[in-house]
This record gives sequence, C-alpha cells and structure tokens, in this order.
Amino acid sequence: MLSEKINKLLQSRFSRDTIWLIAAQAVLMISGFGVNLIVSKVQGAEELGVFNQALAIYTILSTLFAFGLNNTITKKVAEGHRSVDENQGILASNLVVTTLFSGTLSVLVSFLAMSKPSFFSSPELADVVYIPMIALPFFNINKNFGAYFTGLRLQKRFAQQRIIRWTVIILFVCASIAANQHIKTTLWCFFAAEFIVFCINIFQLRRRIAFRISSSMIADNLKFGMKTYVAELISVLNSSLDVILIGYLLSNAETGIYSFIIYFAKTLYIFPGIMMQNLSPIVSKTWASRQFDELKTKMRAIKKVNRIVISIQLILLLIAYPVITYFIKQEFRDTLHLFALAIVGAYVFSLISWSGSMLIMTNKLNENIARTFLIIILSASCTLGFTYAFGLTGSCIAYTVNGLIAFFATSYFIKSSLKLSVI
Repeated sequence: MLSEKINKLLQSRFSRDTIWLIAAQAVLMISGFGVNLIVSKVQGAEELGVFNQALAIYTILSTLFAFGLNNTITKKVAEGHRSVDENQGILASNLVVTTLFSGTLSVLVSFLAMSKPSFFSSPELADVVYIPMIALPFFNINKNFGAYFTGLRLQKRFAQQRIIRWTVIILFVCASIAANQHIKTTLWCFFAAEFIVFCINIFQLRRRIAFRISSSMIADNLKFGMKTYVAELISVLNSSLDVILIGYLLSNAETGIYSFIIYFAKTLYIFPGIMMQNLSPIVSKTWASRQFDELKTKMRAIKKVNRIVISIQLILLLIAYPVITYFIKQEFRDTLHLFALAIVGAYVFSLISWSGSMLIMTNKLNENIARTFLIIILSASCTLGFTYAFGLTGSCIAYTVNGLIAFFATSYFIKSSLKLSVI
C-alpha cells in the first residue's frame, strides 16, 4: 500500500520537481547552517558580522544589477507558445545585458569600497566587500540560467545548480577555516561556487545558447524586467537590508549575533520558497489560460502542506537552538529569548510567503510594486527605530513586527488584485 502511494506520488511531475527542490533546499540549509556555525565557533561574532554584512550587500546588489531580466525569462518561457529559437534568443539577449551591466557596476562598487571606505558601516567591511563583487557577475548569469530552467519546468536542473553552489561554498569555508585563514579568504567561497556553476551551465546549455540577438528583443526584455525589477529589489532589500542597517547602529559583534539568530528564523521560509519556485510557472500558465479552478486546487494543497511542515519546523527550531548555541562561543549563549522574539514574525509570514511571486506571474506588476514598497518602508523604519531605542533586543522585536507587516500586506494585495485567498 505504501509503495503504491509512493509510486503514484512520483508519477506527478509537480511532486518529482518538489522532491528535487526540497533536496536542494536541504543542502542550502545544511550548508548555510554549517557556514554560520563554523565561522561563529572558530572566528567569533565579530567575524561573522562582517561575513554576513558582506553577504547581505552581495545579495542586494545582485538583484540591483540584474534589472529583473531573470523574471523575463521565467515568464516568457513558461507561457509555452514561443518557438525554441525565440526562447534561445530571450536567454542569449539577457545573458549579454546581464554580463555588461553586472560586470561594470561590480567594478564601480569595488572602487567605491577602496576609495571611500567610510561609506560602509566599518573599515573591516569596506576592506572585504570587493571580493563578493568579483563573484557577482557570474551569480547573475547563473540566475538567468536558473530562470530558463524554471520557465521550462526543468526544476531538476535548477535544483542541481543550487546543490552544487552550496556544496562548494561549505567545502571552501571548511578548508579556509582548517587552514586558519582570515575572513577575507573565506569570502572567496562565493566566487569559487559561482564560477564552477557557470562552467557547468555553459556545458549543459552549449547547444541552446544561440546568439540570435536583436535590439528590439533586448528592449522588450528590459521593458518587462524593469516592471518586475523594483518589486524584486524591494523584496530582496526587505530580506537582507536589516543586517546592513543595524551594522551602522550596532557593533560588528552584535550584528554577528543578530545575523546568527535571524539565519535560523529564516529557515522557516525554505519550504515555502520551494513551493513558490515550483508554483510560479504554473501560476503564469494557468492564469494566462484562465484555468482558475486548477490554480485554486494547487493553492489549497500548498496551503495545507506548508502549514503542517513549518509548524513542525518551528517546534524543532525552538528545541535545537539552545542545544546548538551551547557548543559555540560564549557570546552566542543565552540568546534563546532573542531567538523566540524573532521567530514569531517569521512563522506568521511563512504561512503565506509561498505566494510571493503570484502578482508578478499574473502580470499585476504595479500592485506588486505597491506591496513590496509598503513592506520595505515600514520594515526599514521599524528596524531603525527599534534598534536605535532598544539595541540588539529591539532588532529582534523589529524582525517579528516586519514579518507581521509582510503577512498582512501580501494577503491583502493578492486578495484585492486576484480575488484569491492565501490565508
């Protein structure tokens, strides 16, 4: 009976894709956990603070320099009515634009860090920020490849790309720490990972990369990409800006402790992220073909499974956190109350965060911009206000308030724009 259910489950492409994406997210979670644990245990809170601030800058600028072109690929390829040649042209055009913009702007940021280090929250951060900038163009190119896989619903390829990336990162960090290297050496993990993934993508897609490029195609891709660009950028700012902001108000060590706590809270978004990754092309296709009943059926199934998974995960995190912090440096111990403060908001928003791309995939771009802009303005204000008033404790309180803001804003805009309930 059990084997029959498993076989039936594996017959569904959605289920097989979900299993691959879960495997990729498991590698991401384990590797991310390993990086935070190893750096915090061996190098301490201050080094972890510098590392995670550099990572936050890397994450934000990768979106800033991508111009939403990855969303163009997913949306257009997923619609399914274009020829192979047209899809190849979309991919090739975006790769050219991404390479030019990401490469140029990464050089400018590196120059800023070297010439105006006071622009950053600390001299230590300014001294290392150029390193992830070298990796950034490769990351954005790989993001376009990943979007192409997603649009074709080749989620296995997308998942394999993520597995390779995070396996290389954790192995590089372990080797760097074992060799007693400075945090500056450890940060080269991002370049190593992205260059390897880039080479693999080029090899896998060597027959699909045909440079049929036209100025009209580039203009059309940029037009759609820029419509999603602001919303995606604001969304990434909302998930990473807090670490950068508090870096100006707290010490590197306190920022390290905060980023350690928030890393664990953010693991609640991993499973909803898998659901969103798998659902996005389905939303685009069903909405374009007006198959609303099929979309609602998928949403009901996702809501139920998501609620069960993250509730179990919440319990496990509350049990595991004090055990984990017991085995690392003293400065991370006795922070369970801060973790409990932060995880409340993460849990509430994770109930519906799987729906984060629905407005984009249904072409409700203005509504999505309004949603994300509202969230980032309120969240940044809360982060600055609570941190300034209450220090590290205030930062954790702000994280929960921000999660509640995201929950109500997302559910409201989807309900009012699409007439669909995600709660």
